[in-house]
Amino acid sequence: MAATDVAALTKARSLLLILLATCSQTLLALDAAANVLDSDMTEDLRRMINRTESEVEALTAKLDAMR
Repeated sequence: MAATDVAALTKARSLLLILLATCSQTLLALDAAANVLDSDMTEDLRRMINRTESEVEALTAKLDAMR
């Protein structure tokens, strides 16, 4: 296991965490606005959040196994 592999996985995980935070805050704002026209976007964000959470868990497990 190379240090570059750990660094690359750590960077990918960090980027996913930024994406997750951004999507979560956007969803919070859209839910607060309760605009019916944003329903497609909120559903897309919910799917993105679920997928990103799964990816973060997978990368965390890989990193834990490498350490």
